[in-house]
Amino acid sequence: MKLLLMGDFHYPVMEHGTPELLEAREQFFGGMIEAFLRVEADYHISLGDFTNEGFPVEFGFVFDQVRTFGQARQFIHVLGNHDTYHIPKTEILSISGQQRYHKIDTAEAVLVFLDTTKEMSPKDYGGEIDPEQMAWLENELRQSGDKPVFLFGHHPLPDTTTYSEKHMLRIHPEFDVWSVMQAKSGPGYYFCGHNHVQSIVKRDQWHFVQTAACLDIPAFRMIEIENGKLSVSMVPVEDQRLLELAALIRVNMKRFKPKAEAAGSETDQALTVAHG
Repeated sequence: MKLLLMGDFHYPVMEHGTPELLEAREQFFGGMIEAFLRVEADYHISLGDFTNEGFPVEFGFVFDQVRTFGQARQFIHVLGNHDTYHIPKTEILSISGQQRYHKIDTAEAVLVFLDTTKEMSPKDYGGEIDPEQMAWLENELRQSGDKPVFLFGHHPLPDTTTYSEKHMLRIHPEFDVWSVMQAKSGPGYYFCGHNHVQSIVKRDQWHFVQTAACLDIPAFRMIEIENGKLSVSMVPVEDQRLLELAALIRVNMKRFKPKAEAAGSETDQALTVAHG
């Protein structure tokens, strides 16, 4: 099984952009979605912040691109805090055709997709998990038995990946997701975005994998499971024009601050785990 992950995408409306900048925006973000969906995988997953401010016109563009280039793909969008800034989640889901949280049980692993976002709360962009979803997650982890579980959420857990010790750069500690995750028997993996820095950390039987924003690191993460071995690797975008456009756009956007440290260290790029 192959899963391809897209980090924070941040397609922006750029209402005051010059014609040249708006053309660069369309070329870059359209080109990135096409490149993402061109890669063969069983599931293509956005880890949230697919849009920069959560405006309907932003959702319209990105999901039009998904429908254009991903007709034969299984595309899954995890809600990010930027996605939920301006319209209710019910309206977002009506545009995207997605679910707020759900699971897919495959032969190799259980895939669990979470909603860690607040609704229409741009000033408090930290993460949370509502009680109903927490109870659902606890039940799904218990039912998974020893089968590997892949959790996908936008925000990291506290004190795991880079910057997750900081306020609003994590799921708030009052939502004790870790206690629920610790009860899982067998291996688990938590994939997130939000902090715009590559990071891989192990805690007990869980690995935490954080992916940088596409504007900073024009690349995707590939997860592969084969013969009891899991591997996580980077799939770089090699189109020179897209790389040049990324450099132009990331310094001309509001609500986006480029991170010089986005690549993390060498150990944050790849992971290999052999399951017993």
